[in-house]
Amino acid sequence: MTLSCKWFAGLAAVSVLASTIAASRQALPNPTPPPQQPAGPGGAAGASKLAPTGLAENGGSIANDVYTNSTYGFSMKVPPGWVVVPSKNPTAPAANSKEAALMQAAQSNRVLLVMTENAPFKKSVQRKSVQIVATRLLKKTAPNEGELYLKYSKRTAAERKMAVEYTGDPTEVTIRGNKFWTIGLNQTTEGAVQHIEQYVTTQGAVLLQFMLVSPDEKGLKDLEPSIQSIQMKPVTTKPPRRSQATKKKPQ
Repeated sequence: MTLSCKWFAGLAAVSVLASTIAASRQALPNPTPPPQQPAGPGGAAGASKLAPTGLAENGGSIANDVYTNSTYGFSMKVPPGWVVVPSKNPTAPAANSKEAALMQAAQSNRVLLVMTENAPFKKSVQRKSVQIVATRLLKKTAPNEGELYLKYSKRTAAERKMAVEYTGDPTEVTIRGNKFWTIGLNQTTEGAVQHIEQYVTTQGAVLLQFMLVSPDEKGLKDLEPSIQSIQMKPVTTKPPRRSQATKKKPQ
């Protein structure tokens, strides 16, 4: 599993911070993609059918090593030769769970993209990866929504004694004229430490998370060009069609 359901279940779906909504179910990702099967005869991965990636379903496409999302309005360069890992959106908690009431504050959580270097003979914790998650919020976002979100994530990790260590406090950065908040953390998975850089921004009523993951700090620096290439674009919506009954007849 790419994104740990245990981690999702351990956090509330959303959190009210300074009268705003921050998506906390995605706050602490488990960025370990599932191992890929070595290519079999004819180049097919094993003998099983390929699982759907969910790329187009969430508005995404990749062309010329650029990932573009038309639904959430952004694009980003991705490392050449990498592969898209099939991923699932987090499921809602049970109706009687303590997180159920908070789920009403969020419309949806979407795993937009999980990509990993194409190294089938490496263990999952030894591969670099890029992950993008979107959460559509119901309440108006604050100017520092990303900072509030990351502070909540850090505090929750400490309170719940999770196997993750934040290496500092949220820092504001500007990428191609757009404001992001970023923080570094180290996560222990299968006895190995993974280094993560997490970037958060808002696009209208959507909280976007971009996560770089590497088994070493050098790998994170190698992935920085992807983050620096992010371009936010206006999201256009088509006007609703007028039904035949409401169309005005010519005089």
